[in-house]
Amino acid sequence: MAEPSFHQNIIGSWHEWEIDGRERCLILVIETDVEMRPEAENYDAALLEEVRAAAVAMLRATPSAIDRIRIVPPRS
Repeated sequence: MAEPSFHQNIIGSWHEWEIDGRERCLILVIETDVEMRPEAENYDAALLEEVRAAAVAMLRATPSAIDRIRIVPPRS
């Protein structure tokens, strides 16, 4: 995706389609290096909320009709 990153901890983003029969859903996937497991030592709820807010800003800035946002850890 050619959009600029809206947050320093967003390291990638792309669109995915989810198809169930005739139903289709466009998902904005946000890749982040922020810890998302509350039980982890370096979990920071406020930082994760910043990433979520940046993802919503990205959703609003795209011309595509996105149905959902998915935030994921870095791909290996």
